[in-house]
Amino acid sequence: MSDAQNKEPTPPRRIWKTNHCAINAFASANELASTVAKQWIQFIRHENRPLSIALSGGRIARPLFSQISRQTLRAQLDCSQLRFFWADERCVPSDHPASNFLLAQKHLLQPLNIDKQQQFPFIGSLPPKVMAERGLQMLLTVFRNPNQTSKDKTLTTPIFDLALLGMGEDGHIASLFPENMETDLRRKEACFNVTAGKPPPHRVTLSYNVLTAAKEAWIIVSGQGKTKTLLQAIQNQNNTPIRHLLSCRQSTQIFTDLPLARTKDKHPHQTQEK
Repeated sequence: MSDAQNKEPTPPRRIWKTNHCAINAFASANELASTVAKQWIQFIRHENRPLSIALSGGRIARPLFSQISRQTLRAQLDCSQLRFFWADERCVPSDHPASNFLLAQKHLLQPLNIDKQQQFPFIGSLPPKVMAERGLQMLLTVFRNPNQTSKDKTLTTPIFDLALLGMGEDGHIASLFPENMETDLRRKEACFNVTAGKPPPHRVTLSYNVLTAAKEAWIIVSGQGKTKTLLQAIQNQNNTPIRHLLSCRQSTQIFTDLPLARTKDKHPHQTQEK
């Protein structure tokens, strides 16, 4: 193995801390994915217990999942106590190129040989409403309070140990979009079907309440056209799903390769580490 392969991931270029989040800035997408994968391993090892993890899609998911699987195998990390869920899913068959399930299967779950019993996907081949209903039943079964009876169909908010999320150019997270915010913020269900303004339009997503309640939330932001939206969300200057999530959570980790360093002086109430 070459020295380059043995080399530890480069640490974050800079870290900004605000009242609600830490922004970890990297020089490239490769550096971003590699370091997040290293933090993933540290997180799993530190917790050393059964964990429920929600995955999302997006452009950065493929290199991120590939880095996580490679580094996890290299570290010989035991993943048998992990349970994998999806933050959102498109209403497409599981072998469709747009399927978040397929993306995670190819680049994360299959390489790690994750057992099917550890996977709890939304069934994208179903009609949207049925897909959401089945998803709610699945969450009810998995996260049911031990004191609940089988006849109790209510579901307290599922608490994920880690939610791995992305962000779109418009500030959407999971499949919570700006154009649906007024309606989605009123939804009490743990998951529900939505119609997105981008293809594929029919989707099922975890709710704002569930993502807010997650013990850890890591938002991975990469790609062109997102810098202004992310900066405004951090500064509480726009009305987007990511801004709402950041404002409701006590602490969120943001990992990004966007050129935020050039505008670091505009971050309010921040500390900087090199």
